[in-house]
Amino acid sequence: MDNKETTTNQESVNFSDNNRDGSRINGKIRTIRFILLSTILYFITDAIGRWFVPAQDSVPSLFSILIWILCFITGAVQFYFWRRISLKWLKWAAAIIYIILMALLLRWRGFYQYGGSTLIGYRLSVTIMPLWGFLIEATFTSFLRWYGNLIKRIFKLESINSIVFLLFMIIPIALVVMLFIGGYRLSGSLSQKGADIQQYIDEGEVNHNTDRREPVRQYDRLFNDLNDTQLEAARKNGLSKPITADQAETDRRLVKIEPNSYYDIEKLTHSVPYLVPKAAKLLEDMGKAFQDSLFNRGYNRGHRFTVTSVLRTEESVRQLRKTNVNSTENSCHCYGTTFDISYFTYSTPEVGKAASVDKMRQILYQVAYDMKKQGRCYVKYEKQQTCLHITVR
Repeated sequence: MDNKETTTNQESVNFSDNNRDGSRINGKIRTIRFILLSTILYFITDAIGRWFVPAQDSVPSLFSILIWILCFITGAVQFYFWRRISLKWLKWAAAIIYIILMALLLRWRGFYQYGGSTLIGYRLSVTIMPLWGFLIEATFTSFLRWYGNLIKRIFKLESINSIVFLLFMIIPIALVVMLFIGGYRLSGSLSQKGADIQQYIDEGEVNHNTDRREPVRQYDRLFNDLNDTQLEAARKNGLSKPITADQAETDRRLVKIEPNSYYDIEKLTHSVPYLVPKAAKLLEDMGKAFQDSLFNRGYNRGHRFTVTSVLRTEESVRQLRKTNVNSTENSCHCYGTTFDISYFTYSTPEVGKAASVDKMRQILYQVAYDMKKQGRCYVKYEKQQTCLHITVR
């Protein structure tokens, strides 16, 4: 009797130990599956987000850490809580609620405003990341079971310990790894689609144009229209005589020009921002042509040249003569037909591809040359003032 009781007790102890070992193993397997799920979520999210990042930009390290944290939190919720819900409708209702709550939380914390358009792909991928997790968690076990049984039927295998079975089970994992590696290689600078989307977000249009060399011309010699020639055109197309600053504000023959999307205006100290309509139209057309020319060479349209001098009033002429003995009282600027454009000062866009100062200077010369050839203006190359002195014809 004692022997039987001893044997029974021993079996109970062994059974209890086996249960603890089994629970310990199952716990390790669950932990591995949770880590694997969270890691897969991170790779999917990062691959999609990185696909939109321009070549010249990089992803901040703290931002990548944040993505890791969000993926691990989502993975934990899905693996340890969501999978335990038995009712199918309740399961997917909980998934939808979680996705909505996460999007609201991200919006509340300013996630969707961070990084500008550079991280637009990450904002999208993080938003849909929980959906990937729910789909993977819901179908992964079923897929492995179906795929394993398919391999066993095709190769008529009796055990999963076969090398053939293990080899073919590894193939999907290898394909996923290759997909992620390929995704990283196709991201950033090598992803034309991503670059197109990024440029469309930044600039509102897609530009596949490439840069090219500008024609070599001696513009300092080509832009040699003398003051007498320009003065004659100014008297013909502009005001009849110089006016005061107060008169300029109310004179209906003049239009006020302001910084806009085509050109910038320097802080004016010896002139006021007024031109006759014909000259204002010439200036605007030059700004448009300047941007179009840069766009045709693959640059952003956001470049602007700088206007440094416009209409000189009677007061500004007197003030200028005190500091510049070479200035004349009968300047073309007094008639509202003339403006100066700096060939050294430009505004470049904050996003998109920016041109160098040398490239913008060459484009400005080309635009002024074309307008001169069309008979729309006279141009004088000013070395000391580093500007193009332009009078409408």
